[in-house]
Amino acid sequence: MDFVTRFLQSGWIQKAAKYAYNPRRLKALVLQLGIYLSKKGSTRLKEQTKLLYNYLKDVVTGKYKDYHTNSLLFMAAAVIYLITPVDFIPDMLPLGLMDDMMIITWALNVSADELKRYKKANGIQSDK
Repeated sequence: MDFVTRFLQSGWIQKAAKYAYNPRRLKALVLQLGIYLSKKGSTRLKEQTKLLYNYLKDVVTGKYKDYHTNSLLFMAAAVIYLITPVDFIPDMLPLGLMDDMMIITWALNVSADELKRYKKANGIQSDK
């Protein structure tokens, strides 16, 4: 079973729903992600995650209102997974960030159309 399948079957989306439908919890998640991004570590993972951070922050603040709930759930679930130190491969192990990278990449891919609309709405130049 691959990481994404395990991710989808392990309750991460259900956890994300508790955040996505509660503005205070979603705001707290954005703050935790901001702290995560300020720490030293994998630059590539952080670069990929910055777009998710900005998207979630803009949803929380009301700057971006035209979001799709499924995309919000997928991205929130990926962020919860990322900031949780004990996941499928604990981050303290040598390959511990590999699963995080896969889940973040999956969230970006599955939400690509949503992120394209978000970038366009905010005047963010697309890399593709």
